[in-house]
Amino acid sequence: MAQFRFAALCLAALCAGGCGSSDEPGDTGTPGTGGTGATTTSQSSSGAGGADQGGTGGAGGGDQGGTGGGTATTTVVVNEISAKGADWIELGNTGTGPADLGGLGLCDSDENGACNTADALRFPEGTQLAPGAYLLILGDQVPEDGPGPHTACLPDGGPSSCFYATWKVSASRGETVYLISESDKVLAKLEYPTEAAADGQTWGRLPDLTGEGAATAPTPGAANTPP
Repeated sequence: MAQFRFAALCLAALCAGGCGSSDEPGDTGTPGTGGTGATTTSQSSSGAGGADQGGTGGAGGGDQGGTGGGTATTTVVVNEISAKGADWIELGNTGTGPADLGGLGLCDSDENGACNTADALRFPEGTQLAPGAYLLILGDQVPEDGPGPHTACLPDGGPSSCFYATWKVSASRGETVYLISESDKVLAKLEYPTEAAADGQTWGRLPDLTGEGAATAPTPGAANTPP
């Protein structure tokens, strides 16, 4: 009996030292699962952003990019772009209520066609756009002036209040202007094709606020019209 007890004690000691380690798939599976989960999360975030920026430029609601798991939406569209002569962008609110722009950003496209978030204009908290109203943004402004709002806008008419962006849309290269959420999800966009408009013309939605991009007469702060 003493010999049996001694043998049992020896076997227990050996198993405690790693008898079952090679038979525990959970020991190796847990780190692998954790790593896969982290990678999947990262890829999901990247995929959502890519899908938002790669969507086709349609009219009105068709321009609203996915929010990639978020809930950010807007009734505001990029409505008109002037890339020859004066550099400006016009936003318009298609909704029946005021739109909150606080924290949202406006950016042009980088060399890959994606939103250049590093230079995005960020609208100050409290910035509102009334239903059916328009908002003017001047491009190619110095960073020291800040986003605004400013009262020094276009010299030849247009709204008396505007915001400043440090970037400009290239007519010769063609670009896309994006409206993005606080977390950089694309909410709306309008593509300015290469040499889309002639001198003295702009590129905007026809019909106003809802249509596809087309050559338009410059109407900053007002409804788009054909040239």
